[in-house]
Amino acid sequence: MPRTLNTQLTKKQAQLFGYLDKFQQRKNYSPALKEMAEHFKVSIPTISQRVDYLEKKGRIVRQKGVKHSIRVLKTMQDIVSPFIEPKEISISLPTLKYKELPLNKIIYGDAVEVMKQMPDNSIDLTVTSPPYDELRNYKGYNFDFENISKQLFRITKKGGVVIWVVGDKIRKGNKSLTSFKQALFFQQIGFNVHDVMIYKKKNTPFMRTNGYTNCFEFMFVLSKGSPKTFNPLKVKTIRQGKEMLPFNKGADGINKKILGELKPEKTMTNIWEYAVGLGGSTSDKLAFEHPAIFPEKLAEDHILSWTNKGDIVFDPMCGSGTSCKMALKNSRSYIGCDISKEYVKLSEKRLRNIISIQ
Repeated sequence: MPRTLNTQLTKKQAQLFGYLDKFQQRKNYSPALKEMAEHFKVSIPTISQRVDYLEKKGRIVRQKGVKHSIRVLKTMQDIVSPFIEPKEISISLPTLKYKELPLNKIIYGDAVEVMKQMPDNSIDLTVTSPPYDELRNYKGYNFDFENISKQLFRITKKGGVVIWVVGDKIRKGNKSLTSFKQALFFQQIGFNVHDVMIYKKKNTPFMRTNGYTNCFEFMFVLSKGSPKTFNPLKVKTIRQGKEMLPFNKGADGINKKILGELKPEKTMTNIWEYAVGLGGSTSDKLAFEHPAIFPEKLAEDHILSWTNKGDIVFDPMCGSGTSCKMALKNSRSYIGCDISKEYVKLSEKRLRNIISIQ
C-alpha cells in the first residue's frame, strides 16, 4: 500500500518553517538555500530535503530553480480563529483517474479528490459558489476550503480565472467576514485578486429589523497571473449622437470647443444587478430543487467575459448545474462535480433538457 504523508511537521521542519516565516516577514523575500544551510549548520542537500518536505506538506510554495521564490503559507486557522468549528465526517467515494479531462460530465465526488485527478494548468475558468459559513447545510459534509483553493490554483491555466461568489453570515450582530478571509488566503497561495465585484439582488426578500437589508454578495475575480481573456460586456449609454465638448484653452486664452461623438455603448461597471427567484434567477423550475442557486445570467456574463468558445468551464460545487448549463449554452466545454448524488442527478437532468433543444 502507498504510504500516506504525515502533514504534521517534525521538530527540525518546524524550526525551518519558523525561520522562513520570520525571515520573510522581516525582509519581504525568502533566504537562499545557502543562507538556510549556514543558519542551521547543515549541508545544502540536507536543507534542500527539509524544504522539499515543507512543500509536500503544503506549508510553502516555490518556483524551482528561482532564487528567493519560497512563499510561506499559513492555514486559515493561522490567519484567523474560525467562526465555525468544522464537523468531521468520513465519506467513501470512488477514486477517479483521468487519462484525459472528463469534458461535458457531471461527476459525483468530493471536490478536492476530483481535482487531484486533473492535470496542472488545465481549466480556463471556474465559476462557483461555496457554502456560506453555516448558511447552507450541504448534506452534512465538511467544506474543505483550504484544499479546494490550493487545488483550484494548481488546475487553473496561466491567465485563467476563478469566480468565487460568496456572502457572509451575521452572527450575534457581527458579520463573519469569512469572504475576505478566503480572498486573503487565495492571494497568499498565488492568485491575484483581479477584481472585487458586487452581485446585487433586485428583489431580495429578507428584511432586517435592526439594520439595512443586505442585497448583495461578493464576486471575487481571482486570476493566475494577468487574465488571458477579457471580453468586456457593454451597456447602452443614455445619450448618443454628437455634442459640443469643452477643450483646453488655446494660446489666446479662449476655451475652445469641439464637436464630439458620443459612443452608443460603454463597458459595464463591476456592480452587476440581477433579479432572483423564479423568473429572475432562471425560468427552469428544476433548478429550485437546490436550496441556493445564483442567476443563470450571472454565470453566463462571467463565462462570456473571461472565456472564448471552446474553453473549459469548471464548477467544483455545481449544485443544480447552473455554470455548466450556461457553458454548454455558449459553446464552452464544462466539468462539474458535486458531493451530493441528488444534485448530480439534478444537474444532469437540466443539461439533458438543454441538449434536447439545441
